[in-house]
Amino acid sequence: MPRKTIQKNLAYDTERRLYYAVLRKDGRRYTLTFRTEEEAIEALAGRPTRIQRLPTNDCTLADWLTFWLNEVVSRDRAESTIYAYRNMARCHIVPALGETRLTELTPLQIQNYLYEKMYQGLSPNTVIKHYVMLNTALQLAVRLEIIARSPTERVLPPKKKEIRINFYSPEQLQQLFSAVENTMLELPVKLAAYLGLRRSEICGLRWENIDLEAGLLSIQEARTEIGGVVVQKSPKTRKSIRRLGIAGLQDLKRILQRAWERRRSNDPKEWVVLRPDGTPPKPDQLTQNLLMVVRKNGLPRISLHGLRHSFASVANSQGVPMFDISRTLGHSSMSVTSNIYTHLFDETETHALNVVAKAIEGAE
Repeated sequence: MPRKTIQKNLAYDTERRLYYAVLRKDGRRYTLTFRTEEEAIEALAGRPTRIQRLPTNDCTLADWLTFWLNEVVSRDRAESTIYAYRNMARCHIVPALGETRLTELTPLQIQNYLYEKMYQGLSPNTVIKHYVMLNTALQLAVRLEIIARSPTERVLPPKKKEIRINFYSPEQLQQLFSAVENTMLELPVKLAAYLGLRRSEICGLRWENIDLEAGLLSIQEARTEIGGVVVQKSPKTRKSIRRLGIAGLQDLKRILQRAWERRRSNDPKEWVVLRPDGTPPKPDQLTQNLLMVVRKNGLPRISLHGLRHSFASVANSQGVPMFDISRTLGHSSMSVTSNIYTHLFDETETHALNVVAKAIEGAE
């Protein structure tokens, strides 16, 4: 169920990203919907919801970003995105440009800001995120006629740098499997390598999502870490909500069966991946533990997400169609899969060209 109880008379729908407050008036019970938790709590307390006024034409960039983050971004973005935007504004943009009036902000100032951030050591891809955030916020100011034109329209953002994706070969995966055997990491490592699950999906897996007898595993919820706080949320996209057949994966089924027998209660909502003390690990803890294991065993550095990439690499090398890889990984579209794994599919295309060339040459 996407709706989670936060406190008495207050629930949050992780799919619709809405808060539901149960109120009572004249002996009758009714439910109101809110976009933010603050508004819902204000309603429960019997206080009128505050009305946020738009900044005036003489507001600073800091004023505008505060409004945009609180009243626009926080209403329809994932918590991880909101956290990233707030950090970006607080640590970088506001200290550099925050005191500038919105109507006086120039393309040259923003261009210099982007160059300065790269000079300070931020990667081009990170600086692009700064540009995208500024552009999105300022485009709204244009639509609301606070400024006539966004200065970001005349700014040249850095070129995106291709990210090097680390992944293991089947032989390296077997070495890792041996290193984590009979440890807490064995299950999350094999869920990532055999099924291509994201770390948040592994941490969000409950026993109600697994049918060992039918050989089915469903991805319905994600559990991630934002600023040191563990947050439950919906999977990344609608297509990330998926059902995977594990009937033929005997090794994975064996590990899951063993975890099932060790569970501490019959509650179907109990987490699948647990620490020895029966509590769910923090997502970042799994990452750190995995890094320690690979370092200790002389294996190349890799993360759980790298094991997800390894799944895609092995699937591609075995001739699995890109459509099937994309659906299994829960990508929103095949274009996302193609963009992420360009290097893999380039190798596939090379193989296809060689096969065609040999067929033509053989006809002679």
